[in-house]
Amino acid sequence: MRTMKHIILFALFVITAGLVAACGSEEEAITLLDEDGEEVSIAGKDKPTVFFHFTGIN
Repeated sequence: MRTMKHIILFALFVITAGLVAACGSEEEAITLLDEDGEEVSIAGKDKPTVFFHFTGIN
């Protein structure tokens, strides 16, 4: 029983490590459009960027 628990935990660790390695290996530039339609890059800035999203309610 204890061996089976170790095998399951090891398999879970391997799967988690694989997912983290696959998802976080490349860094892409993320750009958004501002209210004037110009691209705004949020990567590599010295100051943090705060975004607000408002939806119109009629």
